[in-house]
Amino acid sequence: MNYPVWVVPHLGSGWIIGIIAIIHVYLSHFAVGGGAFLAITEQLAFDRQDNRIYEYLRKHSRFFMILTSVSGAVTGVAIWWAIGLVNPDGTAILIQNFTLAWALEYLFFAAELATIFVYYYSWDKISQAAHLKLARLYCFLSIMTLVIINGILTFMLTPGGWLKSHYWLDGFLNPTYFPSLVIRLLIMFGIAGIYAMVTSSRLKDEDLRVYMAKYCAKWLLPIFLLGPVVAFWYIANVPQATLANIFTGVQSSGVGNFSILARTLYLSLILSGTIVLFAYFGPYLNPKGFTFKISILFLICGLGATGSTEYMRELLRKPFVVYNYVYSNGIRKDDIARLTADGFLNSGVWSKACSNLNDSDVSKGEVMFRYQCMSCHTTDGYRSMKKLLGERDEDAINGFLTMLRETSPDKNQYLGIMPPLAARDSELKQLAAYLHTINNKPGAVVGQLPR
Repeated sequence: MNYPVWVVPHLGSGWIIGIIAIIHVYLSHFAVGGGAFLAITEQLAFDRQDNRIYEYLRKHSRFFMILTSVSGAVTGVAIWWAIGLVNPDGTAILIQNFTLAWALEYLFFAAELATIFVYYYSWDKISQAAHLKLARLYCFLSIMTLVIINGILTFMLTPGGWLKSHYWLDGFLNPTYFPSLVIRLLIMFGIAGIYAMVTSSRLKDEDLRVYMAKYCAKWLLPIFLLGPVVAFWYIANVPQATLANIFTGVQSSGVGNFSILARTLYLSLILSGTIVLFAYFGPYLNPKGFTFKISILFLICGLGATGSTEYMRELLRKPFVVYNYVYSNGIRKDDIARLTADGFLNSGVWSKACSNLNDSDVSKGEVMFRYQCMSCHTTDGYRSMKKLLGERDEDAINGFLTMLRETSPDKNQYLGIMPPLAARDSELKQLAAYLHTINNKPGAVVGQLPR
């Protein structure tokens, strides 16, 4: 309401965040897990005084430094750019409540970058013992960035006592903080093993390549042995309504309103199972036949498994950005009743400015659509309104919107996956008038905003 809306045709603004975030998560998880890989593997080389492993680590650390410090940092900045445009209300909540946490995270991140640069450029320039300490320091710093970021990410699904106290530490140490921290660490170790398979598969020394293939495969064991237990711990602490959404989607076999959640869960399980089976029968049992091309397939499967799991985690808190506090369209839950009674269009700076540009119902309805619907829907692309509206006439659309305004689950079956509409009767009619134009004639375009 108090910010302009960023319109992304066809794809939808949410997918801009999703695409950037999935890539960043895969890279950032490698940064943390890879730090542990460097420290533990260099300890192995130090204990065995194996120069071949040292030489492998030198080459691997170059790949690691470039990928995590450049690509990881760029995608991290891109996430801030995307969330600030897509959901400025939700972004403001995270910044205002966790200012101290963000500041600490940035300090650790800066120290992490400095350490990995020193680590790589100090090969053969300092003693092996001192270099090993640098690896341990980088491992510690990277894990500390996870310790902080994890509290903010889990807060969005399980804000816990923060909903009453609004004290940042209550939101930070929320119910899913510790299970999420453990399972992310396990996933990071697995991702570190997958990336290391790629670099080790190109080794010229066959004996070392065979050894490293089996060694890297072992890094996937913790997530697949302990993952189910930690996942159960995590699920036991998520909101009951979220669990109901999961079971509804599974029981309906991926059909209906919860099909995306169920299908994403199936995809994550299938890809994860594929990785563990291939790792066991491939690099672990048959390391000699493990090639660079096969390692790239592992990398792609890992990206798919990570992306589907992160996407499912995001779906769990829908229709909220911060669960039970602010909806995905930026409207706070406690404001729904007031906006419904007083009207939505006149309650915000930008929504009021946009609605005053044109007196037509269609134009005002488009403003309603942009602010209350476009965070999840597009007119003719992702979650297309053209497809969802079908052949409904204006009266039928208005009746459907009236149902979506209800805040009781008995009267609004979509309440668990969509925010309730905050609008008085006249605004519902204006929104219906605009939606009716989507399948009948080109919709009106909101004019230029006042400077």
